[in-house]
Amino acid sequence: MMRMSAAVAAALVLGVLVTPAADAARDPVYDPGAPRPGTFVLKAGLSGGETSVDGRFAERSVTLRLPSYVKDTADDGLDARLWVLYGKYNGVSYKEPIAIASGVGVKTDVVWAAPANVVVDWFEARVCLGPGEDRCSKWVG
Repeated sequence: MMRMSAAVAAALVLGVLVTPAADAARDPVYDPGAPRPGTFVLKAGLSGGETSVDGRFAERSVTLRLPSYVKDTADDGLDARLWVLYGKYNGVSYKEPIAIASGVGVKTDVVWAAPANVVVDWFEARVCLGPGEDRCSKWVG
């Protein structure tokens, strides 16, 4: 019995050390019961551009606030664009570019809110280079 207890205790300790903790920065979903309800930070990047969004869910919508930004990090002739994807679970989703940084080292601050009367309970972001969605990072969120 003592061996089994020691094995269970070791497994529990190992599980606690190996299993990643829940991180609101990686799960931007509206959750009014969370310790810090509805706040998140997402970062995305690829060679040529980067973005960071600091957001908050409130009243079934989402807002981005400073220090959110998109930054052009390469002299490649392509603008860096912040794209957002958001919506309601099992409902309508929306995808749009909301900010542009043009020129190596140029950083554009971002303050944004989802359109009025659009229910938002999930959110994702990414950075793309140039017009369209041919050269983009993965969606984060």
